[in-house]
Amino acid sequence: MNLLTAGAAFDASGARFVQSAELGYLNPDRSITGTNAFADGVNGGELDGQPFDTRVDLDGRIGTWSLYGTDTLPIGTRTHITLSGRYNRTTIRNRDRITPGGGPASLDGDHTFGRFNPAVGFTMDLSGSVGLYAGYSEGSRAPTSIELGCANPEEPCKLPNAMAGDPPLSQVVTRSVEGGVRGTRGSLGWHAGVFVAENRNDILFVMSDQTGFGYFRNFGQTRRQGFELGARTRVGRVSAEAEYTFLRATFESEEHVNGEGNSTNAAAEAGAPGLEGEIAIGPGDRLPLVPRHLLKMFVALELTSRLNVAVNLIASGGLTARGNENDQHEPDGLYYLGEGGTPAYAVVNLGGRYRLTSRVDLIAQANNLFDRRYATAAQLGPAAFTVDGQFQARPLPPVGGQFPLIHTTFVAPGAPFRAWVGVRARF
Repeated sequence: MNLLTAGAAFDASGARFVQSAELGYLNPDRSITGTNAFADGVNGGELDGQPFDTRVDLDGRIGTWSLYGTDTLPIGTRTHITLSGRYNRTTIRNRDRITPGGGPASLDGDHTFGRFNPAVGFTMDLSGSVGLYAGYSEGSRAPTSIELGCANPEEPCKLPNAMAGDPPLSQVVTRSVEGGVRGTRGSLGWHAGVFVAENRNDILFVMSDQTGFGYFRNFGQTRRQGFELGARTRVGRVSAEAEYTFLRATFESEEHVNGEGNSTNAAAEAGAPGLEGEIAIGPGDRLPLVPRHLLKMFVALELTSRLNVAVNLIASGGLTARGNENDQHEPDGLYYLGEGGTPAYAVVNLGGRYRLTSRVDLIAQANNLFDRRYATAAQLGPAAFTVDGQFQARPLPPVGGQFPLIHTTFVAPGAPFRAWVGVRARF
């Protein structure tokens, strides 16, 4: 006996990106005094001999229709094979409301992407309580409207300041292999597995050889590999669960990317720290913003038939900052002040539920119970303020007519302690 499932789907979405800028003076109190001069290609002067224009008004429409099917086939009494596939066809329609009609400076473009993604899975029941599993799958992602709007090396953009040109990009294709073992023993359930996922034609924001600015392009390969361990159980009124993931995410091809905030960029290596420059990345370098270690633990206690209390722990390893893709940045205390990533952290959350009636619950939640300070992302970049908060546009003496900047690490702070109480009703 086999189980066959088939279907079709259609998804539609839209994206609008609008940007304008006015030049102004930054005051000591960090307020801005406008000059009534706009970066519109007319009143904003020139930059590198070209009219200064950072306006963007892009309207994108994305539609995807899909056909999919999966069939599970038994092989003997303990083994099953699952065959599945999905065909996606995506159309992206970009329209530039500032420079319509196409051409090198226009964001207009119509793009179509189609691909069939197969998958095969295998399960074997060894003893009724222990089983093996393995699988291979493929997936694909079409470029976004914004990636397509900034993909021309002849007209590179300086995100988030502007976009230009949109020659076609290829889809990102992911090929994944996984396998492992899982089982149960009484109230204990557990699993252990390994996985490897490789992206081909990944999309990366790289440096332009012509201008030094950047654009999106298809980039060789990236890889994510690791293992997962997990267990869950229930003893009396106590339930517990734990999940651990080790993930090694790396670039697997050579490329050059913007490294202006990196102490090992080309300018710094040539004896001019603080100036803009690129860094080289190669196979084995870590992908930014991807932690190697992730641990989640959960314990719930049923105090009475009406009252439940739960506590969970989320712990993450440190992250490599964007701009430190070569993982070689070191602060020097003068030109480069920030570290090349973020430290590991752990956050504890506490929640409770009290059943007032069969349909009404009183709930309470406290997140980041111990008010830990942590960061969930980081990026290297120039800092125009001194340690006492004063703005300083050119804090260092010029080098060859160019003014170096002080760079630091900008972080995305995690949410502080917060708590709330509410009522949940079921009808």
